[in-house]
Amino acid sequence: MGCFWEPAESLLKQPGVLATTVGYTGAPPNKKAPTYDSVCFGNDWVEAVRVAYDDELVSYDQLLDYFFQYQKPKLGYRQYASVIFANDANEEQEANKWKTERAASKQTRDDNLPYDIVQIEQSSPFYKAEEYHQRYWEKQRLRFLIGFLLIAGESGAYNKFLGGVEVFGLSFDSVCGAVFLVGAAWMLLERAVARDVKELNQGDLMAMAQLEKN
Repeated sequence: MGCFWEPAESLLKQPGVLATTVGYTGAPPNKKAPTYDSVCFGNDWVEAVRVAYDDELVSYDQLLDYFFQYQKPKLGYRQYASVIFANDANEEQEANKWKTERAASKQTRDDNLPYDIVQIEQSSPFYKAEEYHQRYWEKQRLRFLIGFLLIAGESGAYNKFLGGVEVFGLSFDSVCGAVFLVGAAWMLLERAVARDVKELNQGDLMAMAQLEKN
C-alpha cells in the first residue's frame, strides 16, 4: 500500500475503524523478524497496516474501499506493493469478489490507479513496526511545531519579551538552539537504535482497542 504512515492515519479516521498499527508482513515462511532496514534493503516484506474494526459499523467491502482510496503503492517494490492479506478463506473469497466487481466497474481513483494492481495473499506473520513508526505523522506534526518555535527562539524572535532571560548562564536564544540540536540528534538516534519490532497475533490489535475503549 506504499509507505504505511499516511494510510494508517487516514484509515483510523474512518467510521467503524477502532485501531490501526503499522508493520511488516508478507515474507516467506521462517524468515527472522524484520527491522525497518531489512525491509528497505530487502525484497521480502511489505509495509502494511493492520486494522481492527467494528463490523456492525463498517463492512469488509467498505474497509477495502478505504484501503484502495488511501494506499500509495509503488510498482516494482515489494515493500510498497498493493496487497490485501486475507485472514481466512472467507476473507480471500470476499476480497477477490470485491476486486473483480470494482475492476469490472471501470472505476479508478483521481490518479487513475487501477484495481488490477491489487494483489490478494493469505495472511502471514505480522510484525508491529518500531514504535517511532506508530502514529508517525501525529507525532511529527508536534515535533515540527516545537522545532519551528525553537528555531524562531534561536533567531531572536522572542528577544523583545525574553531577551534578558538566562538559563544556566546561557541566553534564551542559545538555549533554544541547544534544545533543537538535542531533539534532532534524538530523532536520528531513535531510528538508528530502535529494534522494538514484535509479532502481533490475530486478535491482539482488537484486544488492545477494546482495552483502550474501556
